[in-house]
Amino acid sequence: MRVLALTLLLMISGTQAYAADELWRTDPTDFINHFAEAGIEGILTADIDDTEKIARFRTLFNDGFDIPAMSRFVIGRTWRRTSDADKEAFITLFEDVIVYTWSRRFSEYTGQTIEVRGTTRDGNTGTLVDSVIVDEGGQTISAQWRLRMREGGLRIVDVIIEGVSMAITYRQDYTSVIRQQGGMSGLLDLLGKQVAEATPS
Repeated sequence: MRVLALTLLLMISGTQAYAADELWRTDPTDFINHFAEAGIEGILTADIDDTEKIARFRTLFNDGFDIPAMSRFVIGRTWRRTSDADKEAFITLFEDVIVYTWSRRFSEYTGQTIEVRGTTRDGNTGTLVDSVIVDEGGQTISAQWRLRMREGGLRIVDVIIEGVSMAITYRQDYTSVIRQQGGMSGLLDLLGKQVAEATPS
């Protein structure tokens, strides 16, 4: 998850610089480029404290990702049997887990950039954007962004790093917890503990 965290930080750190131009929300290449090219200074190198960095990260994560759709996918078949209250609880905890665990990686940024290499159609309303993460030494890591068109524009529903899907990884982990720890209530309890441990004091 380390590379994934840095990739997402690179990609979403730029949304503030492009907030006034909404055209990027409808073009897959522009969508990723605008997020990636908007100067890492928005979060990673900004002269702000950690609390503000986390707050910005949360805002930008919500702006770029379809968290409800991701939540439904990672829970799988159990989602249909889950109460509305538990669904809302999971969405909140899932967001918190991602924000707090990935924000611990802020200090690991060492100048990486993202280059978009192309796009392919992905379903009726989706696009898969191919890109590479480039470090200061020129080494590259493949990163694919699965986008879906929503009412407000494009949103990310998955990130695939070197062939490993973020959404599928979470789904496998959470399915195992649901089976072994008492269903959805067991998963919510576990996520609650993880958030409590990860929340900055």
